[in-house]
Amino acid sequence: MTKFMWFQLVSIFVILALLITICAVEDKLVSDALSSVSEYCYQIENAMLENDGIKNNEVNSLVENLEESWLSNERSLCYIVNHKSIQEIGVEIIKLKTYIEEDDIKEFSVSLELIKLYSEQYNHFMGANFKNIL
Repeated sequence: MTKFMWFQLVSIFVILALLITICAVEDKLVSDALSSVSEYCYQIENAMLENDGIKNNEVNSLVENLEESWLSNERSLCYIVNHKSIQEIGVEIIKLKTYIEEDDIKEFSVSLELIKLYSEQYNHFMGANFKNIL
């Protein structure tokens, strides 16, 4: 084999390793961000049940933490996908805050379920997997 062929072979392996690394980092960012959102949703549900409602400091604090976490994660996810594709979670979090002020448990619960649904759906279309590649 000539030096040029070795150079081509090494270049192909370097590019392949770089692509695999990028996919792994992307998958890690997406799964961490979306699992964080889901975890906050379950914590909020538990706080609702323990405190018999949504108008209390614990639920309010958890929703604030969810919003803060989502905003920081959303900045990273915007490099992976279009912001318009993932903005529904942010919209629903804002609705959660409004429903706390109005003490509307029914609509609050619907928005919370939508956030969980969106996080599941986003995980399917944003994660690095063979279905997305093909």
